[in-house]
Amino acid sequence: MEKTVHCKCKSGCKTRRCACLKNNEPCDDKCKCTDCKNPLNGVDVENMTVCAIQNIDEYKELTEEDLNEEYELPCECESVPLKKVINGYTCSKCGDYSWYSFCWDEVVEDSQTWHCEICNECRDWREWHCPECNKCTYGVSLPCEHCGRKGKY
Repeated sequence: MEKTVHCKCKSGCKTRRCACLKNNEPCDDKCKCTDCKNPLNGVDVENMTVCAIQNIDEYKELTEEDLNEEYELPCECESVPLKKVINGYTCSKCGDYSWYSFCWDEVVEDSQTWHCEICNECRDWREWHCPECNKCTYGVSLPCEHCGRKGKY
């Protein structure tokens, strides 16, 4: 995947004000940043879930013991170590796709969960992000519970 943005940060690229970090990308040699401390630098973000990217500090703190801890898949067909499911795993028995949610500290079923990049939180599949009030709301066919905007899009 080709990098889409290049920042010009003068404050170290540590917050989501950095265009690269905001776009879930590490900085590169085409960026014009100063004293870069982008936490995604040196990390292969290509195959990571958005939840893992937006919780990169927790991701980096995982120990070998953490990565070997077994988690039961939501389908209940099998248990697998965190290192296999952290960035997504397809159950060998039923084919369901699951991934580890740092937000909820559990393995979640992809078809039932998504990670809102704006709110930086995992959400139930029945929730959607309202562009009007900039908050996630419940009910894919209901008006926004915060501002009343109708419809998901």
